[in-house]
Amino acid sequence: MKEKIKTFFAICVLVLTVPYIVTLLFQGDKTSLESGKVQEILGEDSFEDLQAEGKDMNVEEYLAGVLAKEIPLDYHIETIKAQAVIARTALTVALESEDVNLPESMSREEMLELWGREGFEENYRVIEEAVTATKGEILIYKEEPIQAAFHAVSAGKTRNAKEALQKEEEPYLDSVESELDIPCSDYLKVVFLEKNEYIEKIKKACPELEAAEDNIMELVTVLKRDSSDYVTEIKIGEKVVTGEEFRGYLNLNSACFYLKEVEGKVRIVTKGLGHGLGLSQYGANELAKEGKDYKEILQYYYKDIEIKKN
Repeated sequence: MKEKIKTFFAICVLVLTVPYIVTLLFQGDKTSLESGKVQEILGEDSFEDLQAEGKDMNVEEYLAGVLAKEIPLDYHIETIKAQAVIARTALTVALESEDVNLPESMSREEMLELWGREGFEENYRVIEEAVTATKGEILIYKEEPIQAAFHAVSAGKTRNAKEALQKEEEPYLDSVESELDIPCSDYLKVVFLEKNEYIEKIKKACPELEAAEDNIMELVTVLKRDSSDYVTEIKIGEKVVTGEEFRGYLNLNSACFYLKEVEGKVRIVTKGLGHGLGLSQYGANELAKEGKDYKEILQYYYKDIEIKKN
């Protein structure tokens, strides 16, 4: 009987430890992270904040997981370094706020499942290079970390936060030219909706709307656009919503959209992918291909900021 009990516990130990051993074998020395580097990445105060919040988390590894979610890893390394600084800035802001809302991250196990062993090793080396090369660096405006907004593709020009959000305290989110986005396959998208489908979607914003297919284009009126041509206000029936809200109702690529009736359907043309504020990842990647380093890229997309170690 004692032998059976010993055998049972031995099997339990084996079941619990095998996944850990397999993970270590897959990751290897190249992807191991030393706890001492964590404090170098965000500084001792931030690391202590994490511990005070009761979060058992390796910050450097968490940043690696953020990068895995936020940017294509076949982009130029200077672009990925720029995104690493953005991600670290966002994490710093989250840790310093009362309501801690951390950027989404992926665990190594999730990366391994997503990419497989070879893809994991290759991608993680890229991520670790970007995190290490920028260690501790965040974006600062007037001695405070910025709201480091970014998006996938602009509409040829990024947006001004004052126009888009009516916010005065983010002057670093100014509009800049980003015409290098134009060749991107996600720059322009054309969607055709049946009239009844279109009515169903806009009724999410205005359920009481009395809609008929014969006056469908009179139901919605664009009231305002910003200087980058993104819709800021749009009227549905008697209700006024933001361009971003309307974008959400119709699941559009961006709020830079144009509506027109064509051959009995509603044609919606969108430019760009994302909200259009801050850094354009595609545009940044094109700048990197032209020889710009990550600091030059960040200083182009964010006005009057400094890049400092936290």
